[in-house]
Amino acid sequence: MTGIAGVTLRPLRALLTTSLLLLGAVNAAAPAAPPAGGPVPGAGTPAVVTLTLGETGTSISPLAVSGFNVPYDMSVAEALPAVRSIAPTSLRYPPGNVGDEQDLTRSGLTGFRSTLQLAGPQARATVETRVFSTRPDARNRPEDAAQAARDARALGLNVEYWEIGNEPDLYATNRGDPSWTPERYCRTFRAQRAAILQVDPRARFAGPAVSNVTGAGGPFLEAFVKACGDVVDLLTWHEYPTDGQGSDEDALATADRVTQHLQRHRALMADPASNPLGAGRTVGYGVTEYGLSYVSNRSRHLSDMVAALWAAETTLRLADGGATLAQYFALIGSGSHGLVDLAGIPRPTLYAFRELRTYAGTALPLHSSDPAVWAHAALNGTRLTVIASNTATTPAVLRTALPGYRLLGAKGFTAQTVDDEAPPARRPLGADLTLPARSLTRLVYARQP
Repeated sequence: MTGIAGVTLRPLRALLTTSLLLLGAVNAAAPAAPPAGGPVPGAGTPAVVTLTLGETGTSISPLAVSGFNVPYDMSVAEALPAVRSIAPTSLRYPPGNVGDEQDLTRSGLTGFRSTLQLAGPQARATVETRVFSTRPDARNRPEDAAQAARDARALGLNVEYWEIGNEPDLYATNRGDPSWTPERYCRTFRAQRAAILQVDPRARFAGPAVSNVTGAGGPFLEAFVKACGDVVDLLTWHEYPTDGQGSDEDALATADRVTQHLQRHRALMADPASNPLGAGRTVGYGVTEYGLSYVSNRSRHLSDMVAALWAAETTLRLADGGATLAQYFALIGSGSHGLVDLAGIPRPTLYAFRELRTYAGTALPLHSSDPAVWAHAALNGTRLTVIASNTATTPAVLRTALPGYRLLGAKGFTAQTVDDEAPPARRPLGADLTLPARSLTRLVYARQP
């Protein structure tokens, strides 16, 4: 593969690997590394993990798994095999600050349509309108939103949701414009919504896409629901719990908060006191950006195995919790975000989303006896998919038996798998299955008659 300025990357990687092997041969006294998935010297007896499967579950939204963000300058064609391997269900355009700083033009929507076509026929579109203005002639008026809807229709671009703006809770602080209160944003939301509905009466609308809900974004979202709960179809927010500098254990522990936020927002929308205009309406819930760290230029907790385990767990919690839409940030290289880098080199998150692509149907409750082993199950027809993530730094032994089901196969990956650009390793089938340290494993069962 050829990278920036024509530098050939894979041969360089092979040269480095050869050098490391030669160095290892010189240091003959060094002890050999344990095989992948095998016991770690001095680590003691691996924990034994049992799973308990429930019977009554939650229907998984088709857009709750494998959704992503794509900026205008993302060359999906350069990473097409990787993109096709995860079968994106939805793409959001334009993501992040791009939508705050650039107009939503027909040429941009044309490029987005091409990206959707490359991703595959299953990919649905989420389009973000421009709300914030960086210049007097910015196209952020209701008539501009209507024009975007006309352009989309002319291009044959079927928009699943129009998301009104991006992270408006940051306009007052990061953008230096304190006039952007939740009430002003709600008025803008209503005006753009009305304009788009004149073009497409079937259009659906998402917002407020706040930056986080643990800080100022939480009160902003609550104020939006109070003023605009009657007109939003998909209540959206973003999840970026860390800056990539904390411990791995603390970072992984933040996966639990997405469940809390989903439950809190569902209660918020249902309560007439907090949603006086729209309580009782049927609405969806979506996270239109998520990543373990919000610091794009720091690879830690974005391009490593901890990031992959967190991304998988967050996705699965959203799917199990009944979220309508989930879109990871981002599809391919955007700084340290993305499933592959700009040279097409895979990251652990790519491997994670490859295993999640079959997570569909009905999410069944699945209890793990070890809190360090996260487990989720989805029944689709007669096939049961189980995702087991070992977040510990030591291996674990999984008891695979599930009453009423027969194990058909299992495979998984570790950071070493990704470094080697190898396919996921097939796990030997049996009553017990070794889960390597910091690994993700997908098991497939058949329901017995």
